[in-house]
Amino acid sequence: MLPDYGPRETVTLSAHLPLEHPDELPELVHLNDPAMLVLTDFSRVRPVTIRADRSIEYALCKMRSLNVRLLIVVGQKQHMLGLISAYQILGSDPVRLEKADRLDYKQVTVKMLMQPAKRIRALEMCHLRDARVGHIVATLHKLQQVYLLVVDNGVIRGLFSASQISKQLGRNIMDLEEPAHSLAELIHEMRAR
Repeated sequence: MLPDYGPRETVTLSAHLPLEHPDELPELVHLNDPAMLVLTDFSRVRPVTIRADRSIEYALCKMRSLNVRLLIVVGQKQHMLGLISAYQILGSDPVRLEKADRLDYKQVTVKMLMQPAKRIRALEMCHLRDARVGHIVATLHKLQQVYLLVVDNGVIRGLFSASQISKQLGRNIMDLEEPAHSLAELIHEMRAR
């Protein structure tokens, strides 16, 4: 027999109630601002994931519908297996796989193209206490990456994205010809432009 679930008491809403929402990223940041202002923090924002056995066609549709360019590839227990980006899907690798393995585009899976976790560089959260946005930009350039994961006590905590940082800085951070070797050099380069 099911328990007796009675209706709960309700209240009438008053006008102009505020909505609860997570803190939003600042619209504009500067290179000397704390790096945490440009971090997509997974303790506040749910990461966008995909299973490794999904088709790249499905992955691209998911990216477009959610307006993201990167998906975290997860296994059955939601453990990260790797990353897949729109760049990988739209690049030459799917065509190469189609020809080499005689696959139809719809048969190419995320697992076939993803960057496996063992090849991904990440930052430790404890190293971000004093980090500035400029440090993250310099790190992305040094690694020649547009994404950088952050781990905290063995858990993937967040993500730095060159496109998000570019939006918040008001300029494309990947336009720099060479990565700066110091924050001062980076600031000098950006002021010179």
